[in-house]
Amino acid sequence: MSFDHNHISTFGTYAGKMVRYSFYAVGTIVLALIGMVVIRVTSFFDQPSRVSTKASFQINSPELTRLSPTANSARFNAGWQEILQYGQVYDRNTDFTLVVNMPAHPDTPVVRDYSYEMSSLRPLLRTAYIGSSTYYDLQTRFGAVRAANFQINSDGQIKLCVSYLSRFDTTAVYLKGWYCEASGARPNFHTLACMIDKITLKGVLPTAAAQTFFEEGMKRSTRCSAEPVSQTTDTRPARPPRRL
Repeated sequence: MSFDHNHISTFGTYAGKMVRYSFYAVGTIVLALIGMVVIRVTSFFDQPSRVSTKASFQINSPELTRLSPTANSARFNAGWQEILQYGQVYDRNTDFTLVVNMPAHPDTPVVRDYSYEMSSLRPLLRTAYIGSSTYYDLQTRFGAVRAANFQINSDGQIKLCVSYLSRFDTTAVYLKGWYCEASGARPNFHTLACMIDKITLKGVLPTAAAQTFFEEGMKRSTRCSAEPVSQTTDTRPARPPRRL
């Protein structure tokens, strides 16, 4: 049997094209899958599908009564977010901001990193944010809250502030935000705990689970305290690897 070298060459060319096109097709599918994952991860930073300025919360704290609050709520792919702000981060006065997140799928457990949650707060992205290693555990009638010192350089001034992230026993809602006093003054952690403790509802929330959580918490007696966290990292020596 004899082989035609031209046929062999033609077959090799077709085979090469098939391999190349298959590689392109697989690459396209992989890129599409990566894009879908990125979209899901960044869904809270997509353009909101619905925006409202009607406040669902209020804070009956004497430190905030002289300030006019502003509210902004929006629906994202990952759920709902409402921001309640007293003052502005660039003012030389008190600035308290409450960010309430209500995930659309609260049954999915999520481990929240404190540094990431704080650095992703949009108003703070426009300032020079300087974190701190000093942490406090706050207690409120809604549950535990972790707080930390930080400072910002805003409009040429240094403001001493406190950030916070809730550690509630629920996946239906979590809080985060910050509290800044007048320039040069360090906010008090106990005062911050009492501010969070005084959160009340003045509207209907988009999820029944979040609504129930706040209604049950508001029935409890006032409870606000703050204690420094002496250790936030594991300082034990590394364990030797296990031999199998």
